[in-house]
Amino acid sequence: MNTILWIIQGLLSLFFIMPGFGKITGSKEKHVADGHLKSESSIIPIRILGVLEWLGCIGIIIPWLIDFAPILTPMSATGFCLIMIAGMVVHTKKQEYKMLPMLIVVFILSAIVAYFRFTV
Repeated sequence: MNTILWIIQGLLSLFFIMPGFGKITGSKEKHVADGHLKSESSIIPIRILGVLEWLGCIGIIIPWLIDFAPILTPMSATGFCLIMIAGMVVHTKKQEYKMLPMLIVVFILSAIVAYFRFTV
């Protein structure tokens, strides 16, 4: 089971690296053009989400790997669950239903890591 959890943790980390990078480095105009942001809205919440995603990528791997504050790994997985729930709400409000299956799968994988890493 430990090997399966490591594979899932690696996949989750890879899944969140690029979107987090795009949220951190993308211009306000790009986010408006992509429909992630309204032109009158602040870009700060998107930047914060990107930083949280990157911290989650680190937190889901490193603490468990080096056995330093390993509680951060299931906490990162729980954070990913919360991000996925928020994503489901946002995409449902925008009627972007094509995104929901992917968000549900990532939520389930994050929940598996959170559950099994909290119980070990």
